[in-house]
Amino acid sequence: MISKTKIRKAFLDLLTQKITDIKVELEAIRESATSETKSSMGDKYETSREMMMQERNRLGSQMEVFLNQIAALNTINLEKKYDKVSYGCLVQTEQATFFISAAVGPLTLENQSVFAVSGEAPLAKAMMEKSKEDSFFFNGKSFKIKDIA
Repeated sequence: MISKTKIRKAFLDLLTQKITDIKVELEAIRESATSETKSSMGDKYETSREMMMQERNRLGSQMEVFLNQIAALNTINLEKKYDKVSYGCLVQTEQATFFISAAVGPLTLENQSVFAVSGEAPLAKAMMEKSKEDSFFFNGKSFKIKDIA
């Protein structure tokens, strides 16, 4: 099983890159807004400004989500050993590997898919408090826990 340290770093790198991309987009919007001049067609100008403001707000909301995910990932104690599934653990099943942390989604690392899921996600709740070799059901599928780290 891949170490939690490597997995957390990979997810943190992914989120940091997403934040960097958003900052670039926000800068492009800011530059576009300052370079646009009011034309004789005032409605067109106002519509364009409103669309830019909506996009800026959408990107700001996305950035806030990513920052919250980074904060959640940084709260995980990587040294803690787990006997049962709980927040901060890595769960390897026969079908997939799950990192109970923040709802970041999938990432391929060392040719293995790892899914970062929130502890509040229905999937995580289905496996909470289960131990190695236990099974759980989710969306009509059976999962067997092979390992917990």
